[in-house]
Amino acid sequence: MTKLWRVAVLLPALGLVAVGSGFAGWSSVMIGAVVGVTGAVALLVLRRHPTHRIGWLLAVQSCLVAAMAPGGGGDNQWTFVAGQLLQGGWVLAIVCPVLIAYLFPDGHALSRGWATWIVAFVAGYVVFMLAAAGDRSGFVEVFPSHEPPLPTLSQPVAGVVGLVALAFVPASLVGAVISARRRYNRSTGQERLQLQWFALSALSLPAMMGLLWTTYFLDINSDAVVYPILAVGLSAIPVGIGIGILRWGLFDVELVLSRALTYGALSLGVIVLYAALLLLTERLLTNRSAAGLFAAAVVAVAVQPAHAWLRRRIERAVYGYRSQPHEALRMLADRAELADPLGLTESITATVAEALKVEQAWVEEDSEPEPGERVLRAPLVHRGVRLGDLAVGVPPGRQFSAADTELFHDLAKYAAVLVGAERLNAQLVRSRAGLVTAREEERRRLRRDLHDGLGPSLAAIVLKLNAAETRPTEGERRALLAETRDEARAAIAEVRRLVDDLRPPAIDEVGLLNAIRQRVGSLSADLTVEVDGPQEMPPLPAAVEVAAFRIASEAVTNAARHAGASRCRVTLELDDALAVTVTDNGRGAPVETRTGVGWTSMRERAAELGGSCTISTPLHGGLVVRAVLPLVDIPHDTDIEAEVTP
Repeated sequence: MTKLWRVAVLLPALGLVAVGSGFAGWSSVMIGAVVGVTGAVALLVLRRHPTHRIGWLLAVQSCLVAAMAPGGGGDNQWTFVAGQLLQGGWVLAIVCPVLIAYLFPDGHALSRGWATWIVAFVAGYVVFMLAAAGDRSGFVEVFPSHEPPLPTLSQPVAGVVGLVALAFVPASLVGAVISARRRYNRSTGQERLQLQWFALSALSLPAMMGLLWTTYFLDINSDAVVYPILAVGLSAIPVGIGIGILRWGLFDVELVLSRALTYGALSLGVIVLYAALLLLTERLLTNRSAAGLFAAAVVAVAVQPAHAWLRRRIERAVYGYRSQPHEALRMLADRAELADPLGLTESITATVAEALKVEQAWVEEDSEPEPGERVLRAPLVHRGVRLGDLAVGVPPGRQFSAADTELFHDLAKYAAVLVGAERLNAQLVRSRAGLVTAREEERRRLRRDLHDGLGPSLAAIVLKLNAAETRPTEGERRALLAETRDEARAAIAEVRRLVDDLRPPAIDEVGLLNAIRQRVGSLSADLTVEVDGPQEMPPLPAAVEVAAFRIASEAVTNAARHAGASRCRVTLELDDALAVTVTDNGRGAPVETRTGVGWTSMRERAAELGGSCTISTPLHGGLVVRAVLPLVDIPHDTDIEAEVTP
């Protein structure tokens, strides 16, 4: 590793020596600054990662940039050889940055196919340099009174080969952008932050060009201005690369990147607009001063709205919708409306992740924060019931601002409604499936009872009646008829049992109120039960009557068996709905125990009719069960609500 370090130090040192040997004023200062900064970054990277390919490319780049320095070797053979070999040497200034764009940040190509393309365009660069070196006319233009010291190619061959090889240069630049973009789209966590540093450093190029165009339009062509701009712009790229590798979590690079994009795009737009207006008004007004004033006035008016427009869109691309919470909520509503009812939660979490510009969002039912985790959570509360937590993973290197947190909690409030709706829909689906299953099970039971019980009884009656016809004596016929009579009575009893299982017969015989009185009066001798309600009740839907009877019976049974109550009161109230309220003076029950079969059955019976059943413990003790059963027909798509309140 020590030998490698010495070689790494040697490369930028050679570059600085080459620049110093041919010092030519500001241009040499600019090249020397770029060589020094690039070499220093390369050494810092290689000191920590001696085999890192990006570090070695930066070290080589610091040496190759020196080839652009003005020569100072005089008219000797070596000067002519170097001049001929470097006729296409300008590609040396871009080959390492282009390779870094393909390999950053880990030093490996995106795939095997991209690695093959890298080898291909590097070979194209080499062929271009060879073709340029073999071009005699180019050498003669630089050294008019000398012949090339190295062999050359014929003019047509050099031109064709050079043109074909030159095509690899723009192709490699386009490929670098595509590769970096694909790598960024696939990246997460640390790698994404490193790529953002690379993108930030790359923005120095358009910023540098914008400043140079500004000096041109302002007629400032001094080397003391132009070359320092070039030095800073070109040095910013290796600095950004070094930070991306060594200190990628230095600060919120996304904030810097969004601001740089905003003001960079705004500056470019101002320059282009000013130049276009200046050229246009000069032709129309033929007065440069008036044209300049008009262009400046238009630009001044357009800057503020353009800045606001750019900032909104760039901030949305970097940070999501934190500055436009109403747009985020509208997007959540639109996505929820178009989402599959069974996949509503997935649509919600995807929308939240997009709105906050994070990699992942999810819904947790039970979660315990772990030490060191970068997760932000907000409770999902709907109608006083906590459904879980909405959680997002905070990307490394990013700190949620107050605006981010506020938007997250706003999204959680609306997401709670949607998550609650999805769960109610799931409950509805399960309830309907349960109803269908129960109906089919009831049909199976009826078929079995009819087939195994009533069917054989009726068949036996027929057989005995046939046998009675064949008996010769009156006594034998009377005996068979007596047996047949007993079979018929047993069949009638079986039919009555089947009917009673389908619907309590007391409801049809004495009415709902008296049927409840008969039922609860037989439950326990130690429990005094009062049943109150309208003396005359209008005809009620059969399902409502059965549900009210079953709920009242179950509630009184619980009071008698489990609550230790001595008094119980059943009240029926009739309005737009039938309300059944059962109160007792027992010891009540904690919330966590209210999940037994009986209480679940009561809630499900109410929910099946589109009603509700609440179980609560008053301050004075006891237990209150209140079921509200609608009297209207319940459409198939009505939400079913069943809730328990403490």
